[in-house]
Amino acid sequence: MHSHAPGDDDTACPVCGQPYDQRIVIERGDRWADVFGGPPFSVLQQYERRCTSRQDVERETVRSDDERVLYFHGADGPAGTR
Repeated sequence: MHSHAPGDDDTACPVCGQPYDQRIVIERGDRWADVFGGPPFSVLQQYERRCTSRQDVERETVRSDDERVLYFHGADGPAGTR
């Protein structure tokens, strides 16, 4: 599992084209507790929308079949900037 919050110079979500608050790469076999560290609703309530893709905009590549990139969008836009 990899996690990173984008800065102003990063690109938008490849699924919806909107800026995102957080990007997480998950791999087959990752458990919820390993990736998020808390109960499911803590993450699901924090973000208004979640997009999933094999396209990794930060690495400018397509992830393997065993990996997905999650892009999390908050209600107020990236880091509350909207």
